[in-house]
Amino acid sequence: MTIPSSKKSVKYRPFTVAEEKLLLIAKESSDASDIVNVYKQIINNCVIDDLNVDKLAYFDLEYIFLMLRAKSVSNIVDLQVTDEEDKQSYMIKFDLDQIQVSDTKIKDLFELSDGTNVKLKYPSYGDLSKISAVEGVGSSDMLTIIRSCLEQIIVGEEVFELSEYGTAEVDDFILSLGSKDLLKLQEFFENLPKVYADIKYKRKDGTEKTIKLEGMQSFFG
Repeated sequence: MTIPSSKKSVKYRPFTVAEEKLLLIAKESSDASDIVNVYKQIINNCVIDDLNVDKLAYFDLEYIFLMLRAKSVSNIVDLQVTDEEDKQSYMIKFDLDQIQVSDTKIKDLFELSDGTNVKLKYPSYGDLSKISAVEGVGSSDMLTIIRSCLEQIIVGEEVFELSEYGTAEVDDFILSLGSKDLLKLQEFFENLPKVYADIKYKRKDGTEKTIKLEGMQSFFG
């Protein structure tokens, strides 16, 4: 398969009984970090070529896992979709091979109000699991996610690699940003690539409709 962000081609093998057991553990766990670790372990086991799972962008991990599932179990899954107009639920069969990843070439370099430039990188799946889907992104969550994605600070000709600095130093920099600068960085997070598919179905009245599903969990029925 081809990794969406890097376009690198890697070889892989289907799930074995060992991976199936790991999936059961993930399904029964309510701990987000446990679930992420299971996904990473399965990908690490099944991808034959060298691949640093910890550095995978979150949409890479989702795409790889869905492709593994398609080739290991079945590419056809049963999904339930709810129509926005008639509020009825419809069961459809969907081919996982039709899953796509939205544009990965998004703006990642931003000039701040003081002339400093910052370069961001895609968050990992583990990074995103720290963000509350129910309550939204709080101030501490935003600090965490920006810290995880901040790759470089560029001042004139000098480039500072954030991987070489401690958490406290990076946090001090983020906390010094003004609200206008944070709004600029928000553009990056609003445009992050997503695993998605346009699902077609027919309503009870015969009307053909299309709904877009996004994110790995949307394709598990």
